[in-house]
Amino acid sequence: MISPREATLSLMGALRLARFDEKGALFFTATVQGFWNSFWVAALIAPLYFLEFVLRWNLEDIPTAGMRYFSVEIIMYVMGWVAFPLAMVYLCRAMGWSKRFLVFGVANNWADLIVSVFAIPVQIAVTADILTGSAMSFMLALVIVYSLGLSWFVARHTLNISGFAATGVVALSVLINFFIRYWGAVLLVSA
Repeated sequence: MISPREATLSLMGALRLARFDEKGALFFTATVQGFWNSFWVAALIAPLYFLEFVLRWNLEDIPTAGMRYFSVEIIMYVMGWVAFPLAMVYLCRAMGWSKRFLVFGVANNWADLIVSVFAIPVQIAVTADILTGSAMSFMLALVIVYSLGLSWFVARHTLNISGFAATGVVALSVLINFFIRYWGAVLLVSA
């Protein structure tokens, strides 16, 4: 269980990283226990994520039975939290970044909290047709650019790698998320 002190320090670190301050990484507990504790972020984000996909189920014409839809969404959520860190373990070993993996893993999970606090409400507003047209396009573009920029910044500064290598880490994350979403879409349409 994550302690209130560790959670507070980690949130402070995430907020500093969110402002593109590399010193934010100093606030994280870069240990194996700190790495596992950082997955509590998934539990913090889960209610917002759940609200978003329930709204999507109610407001969009999704031709999939409710139980199947919710099961696939939950599995994709869990896979999204597990697949990228697992891939990064192997990439860090192969690239000689293993000594910095723990700080990266912890910082990346906490940075996901910051991105989700902005991204999920925007997605909810889009799903509920609160944001439409150019406002929708602008907000979605803003969230995507910020998310990719923050991911790049976290990889660059926590792994202490070049900008080019950080771009590769972000590309890997995007690719993994694409495959998870694609797999989920295939499961939702196959009956």
